[in-house]
Amino acid sequence: MIENRTAYALLGFLTWRPMSGYDLKQAVAGSVGNFWSESYGQIYPMLRRLAEEGWITSRPAEDAGRRARHVHRITAAGREALHEWLCAPATETPPRIELLLKLFFGDEVPLSVGRSHVEAARARTVESLYRYRAIAGKLRDSHADDPRLPFWRLTLDYGIGSMQARIEWCDRALEELRRLAEACEDGPRRGEAGRNRPAVSQPEKEGIRCAEYD
Repeated sequence: MIENRTAYALLGFLTWRPMSGYDLKQAVAGSVGNFWSESYGQIYPMLRRLAEEGWITSRPAEDAGRRARHVHRITAAGREALHEWLCAPATETPPRIELLLKLFFGDEVPLSVGRSHVEAARARTVESLYRYRAIAGKLRDSHADDPRLPFWRLTLDYGIGSMQARIEWCDRALEELRRLAEACEDGPRRGEAGRNRPAVSQPEKEGIRCAEYD
């Protein structure tokens, strides 16, 4: 079994039809790209690896012309490997969310910085939610009879639900930052100096963490 999950993403798309590397990249971008990205730098080396494993066959396209273009087809061994991976327990890797990392250390900068980060994240999330809903409409209109549609909708529903939850979290975070700003106007925030930090003057503390909110 190949540990790199790119292999199984590519095998999955090749169950649809034979594809070139460019076709695979377009298929990823137009479907699972919202939750699983693959770059050209990942795709082409992996296609060579899959061919070495005997999981795909690769042949020059009949219409390749001047540019060498190969079309890849999944083999019986490749389909068996895909089935084995699909049946194995799904593993979860810790996400890398820069927004949360910056908020975690948000007491080092003015509150306005955290607010701007959350507001920008909310705006992006709203755009994603609209895009997912548009995709749902297109799927409903153009793939109503496709037997794969229920599985596509499950992944899309996950995205829609995640975006809705993220918007709700952004609203709660903005409200919390607003309350912190009000507390700063009334006086120093309780415990803001930190247990293990050198003592600093009150004006300096307020200037670092409370100023420039409005």
